[in-house]
Amino acid sequence: MLLSATAFTANEAALTGEPYPVEKQPGLVTGLTAGEASNAVFRGAVAQTGEVIALVVSTGAATLFGAAASALAQAEEISPYQRDLRAYGLLTARLTIALVLVVFAAHLAFGRPILQSLLFAVALAVGLTPELLPMITTVTLLRGALRMARRKVIVKRLASIHDLGAMTVLCTDKTGTLTSAEISLAQSLDASGLANPRPSRLAPSRPSWAATAARSTPP
Repeated sequence: MLLSATAFTANEAALTGEPYPVEKQPGLVTGLTAGEASNAVFRGAVAQTGEVIALVVSTGAATLFGAAASALAQAEEISPYQRDLRAYGLLTARLTIALVLVVFAAHLAFGRPILQSLLFAVALAVGLTPELLPMITTVTLLRGALRMARRKVIVKRLASIHDLGAMTVLCTDKTGTLTSAEISLAQSLDASGLANPRPSRLAPSRPSWAATAARSTPP
């Protein structure tokens, strides 16, 4: 919490993803999260300009940065793909065991030797076990990871490939986290809404005019 500040700004990109500095000054609380609380400096923020005197109110895991680090240290939840694959494996195992018991009992009912019946049942169980299933799934997911790597996407968990492919709607907090914070001109239009490169040439070369589409009345 800030007690006094003189032209103080802090970079909170590690917490909010925004590359621009945030002005900080003493006063009433305007928010409870990074980027909204203008009277507080959070752990992980970098002071850029000015001077400040602050009172420490939280340390370690009690800070926002510490809470985020604690969340990353928690065990990862099982994805729907992993859950379905595990359920399929359990189903296959149960069917295999049931079939082996039925075959073994049928052999004994027909008067076959116990040892021969047991060996045949074990051989049947080995033949029904999908031994190549882990390798097939891993190779398939790895192929998807390689295709995404060509598009400059880093895949940390192979199981996320299937989850991403099964996704229909992807919601993110804001575009600043995913973009490079560079604005470019996509199209230049005249007063009638038609494509015209002249407004872009006449506009000043400052970041404030660079928008998705520039509208200007030609002189």
